[in-house]
Amino acid sequence: MPILASRCQVAIKQEAVAGTAQTLAAADVVLTTDLPTFTPDVEIADRAALSAALSPRGVVTGARMAKIAFKMNLRGLATAAVDPTNLPDFSVPFRGCGIQLAVSGTTPNEITTFTPSSSLISDETTGAYCSLAIYRDGKQYLIHGAVGELSITWKRGAPTLAECEFTGVYNAPTDVALLVPTYTAVVEPPFASAALTVLGFTTAKIDQLTLKLNNAITMRPYPNNASGFFTAQITGRRPTLSFAAEEELAATKNWWGEWIAGTTGSIATGTYPSTGTNYNQFSFTGPKAQYTGVKHDSRDGIAASTIEAVLQANSSAGDDEFSLVQT
Repeated sequence: MPILASRCQVAIKQEAVAGTAQTLAAADVVLTTDLPTFTPDVEIADRAALSAALSPRGVVTGARMAKIAFKMNLRGLATAAVDPTNLPDFSVPFRGCGIQLAVSGTTPNEITTFTPSSSLISDETTGAYCSLAIYRDGKQYLIHGAVGELSITWKRGAPTLAECEFTGVYNAPTDVALLVPTYTAVVEPPFASAALTVLGFTTAKIDQLTLKLNNAITMRPYPNNASGFFTAQITGRRPTLSFAAEEELAATKNWWGEWIAGTTGSIATGTYPSTGTNYNQFSFTGPKAQYTGVKHDSRDGIAASTIEAVLQANSSAGDDEFSLVQT
């Protein structure tokens, strides 16, 4: 019988012990927006067998890893956040990308704050390591010991989009039925009715803002496993923001002058939508952004400046380059 690509889902779960694959269940399914991808990476070595004939003698299949990529819209909750029993469905993917969370506040003002963490990425019992799988109409494509790279895009008038790419240990595909989760009824809010500020400028006309963690990811070799690997590992990050802003007179907003001067300041969305539902609103803040490049652009005939910025540590302690708040 045919396997239908659109009958597809992604499940992800934090590993209790790094490098030990978890059994995934319906509660681990995340609501994705596009077809996910599974990309194996297998080391293949030619057999060294010289002979009188020029014929190849086959290959040796060696260490194997794989990547799973998926997209999901950010949505909040119908009721107050409670750690760990009631959290936004993107919480586990974010943790797998090295982002910790903290729930604070009291009814009706509970919030969940997501910030980068340097300790999370190497904690082998409560850390970033995840098992995740694509379920494709009766087949499961699983990786474990996985960690991820993340980008978030805020496009005016559209839901906030998270794009995740996880790297981990390859598992042979097996026949597993699709899971039967209960999908949330919470509708993801659009990026609208915000209060965007860019280094103090409150009237920037942008179409979209994109955050990239730029995680450096490597595999940890381990000959005791059949795969040749123990887990993937995040070894560094360099968060950046990019956007194209309508050009302004220098007296109004001097993007170019701020770039050359090395000016730093906050880039923040404010809480959006400002008239939204409690527990289903978001805000993002990069408190110490610094431009790394500005260039000419145009948008439908209107002059624009494309700007790249790096998000720096905001304190001596670090791990505060940005925060995403669900409120």
